[in-house]
Amino acid sequence: MKPLPKVGIIYLTYPTMHWERDISRFMKSFEKINYPKDRLELICVESKGEGERVQPWFEKCWMSKSGNELPRISYLHNDEWIGFAGNNNIGLAKAKELDCEYVYLANEDTDTDPHFVMRAVERAELDPNIAIVQSLILLGEERDKINSIGNAYHYLGFGYSNGYRESAVEYVKDATSHDINYASGAGMLVRISSLEGEPLFDEKFYSYHEDTDAGLLARLKGNKVVMEPSSIIYHYYEFGKSKENFFWMERNRYVLLFSYYKFWTLFLLWPMICCMDAALFLFSIKSGWWRQKLRVYDEWIKPEYWRWIKKRRSYIQSVRKLSDKEFLQSAVSRIEFQEPNVKNPVLEKIGNPVMTLYWGIIGRLL
Repeated sequence: MKPLPKVGIIYLTYPTMHWERDISRFMKSFEKINYPKDRLELICVESKGEGERVQPWFEKCWMSKSGNELPRISYLHNDEWIGFAGNNNIGLAKAKELDCEYVYLANEDTDTDPHFVMRAVERAELDPNIAIVQSLILLGEERDKINSIGNAYHYLGFGYSNGYRESAVEYVKDATSHDINYASGAGMLVRISSLEGEPLFDEKFYSYHEDTDAGLLARLKGNKVVMEPSSIIYHYYEFGKSKENFFWMERNRYVLLFSYYKFWTLFLLWPMICCMDAALFLFSIKSGWWRQKLRVYDEWIKPEYWRWIKKRRSYIQSVRKLSDKEFLQSAVSRIEFQEPNVKNPVLEKIGNPVMTLYWGIIGRLL
């Protein structure tokens, strides 16, 4: 009988505000996993932080369980500020070295159902065209509510979690696996061979939209990205309150648009892109992150920014197997903000209806 595929669990041990609590919670849940431990590699990656290093505490509390109560643990540390994208790429390199066929990305602030790896792998093994399997992600503190059943992609480059805060009770009971636009980096299984020698993420994204990029690229290559509801993890999700997050979200959103869309598509969308940008600038003034928005414009005048996009665009357009019409068939036309502090009645009453009408017209011209 063929052994189960070997899976590397990439777990980033950032020195966050509550790292000791979060890591302990994840490790305790991971001790109960039902996937054969000799077919798992737990790859912990710690990067430079402002506080104390996590590694000495981790080695004292958990390394003795490596290969026993827990799968074999590899602990990697680097002294660079390379963000979520770069640290996961380090984890991928180690997984390849350990002959893993899949990697699973798990956020630090998660814990897991014992079957989460087995169910994700079983789904991937049913279809060799599946590149990414997202777990059903439920809220850690409200386990009857959904964090993500797969992420929505808006035609202007925004992304958000589908099903956020909806009831999970009936969904878990009746749901079946389904295709999604892209998977949340908080809990997703990636088939290493589907990467075709490329890294998991483009490290220049640093933070935000790197998982969007990974999912879009997989789909554009003709692969599938799916959500498997029997693979469950719990995410102690909190929307980032740092204003710096808005810079990365806006900067990287434009990278997606300029990298993926054909010039004809960009031409058709340009009026709406400009209208949205003006609206977001006004919103940034009202919300106090206008300095971060101005930094996005500053990026636009840097030659290296456009050289990056040019290189990405050249590669993406060379490997694509879908037209923009096919690629954007499942894109949404509404923006559903998830947190009360970023909701905007102008968006709800004017913005979303206008964007939906515009997409209804432009979509036919692609």
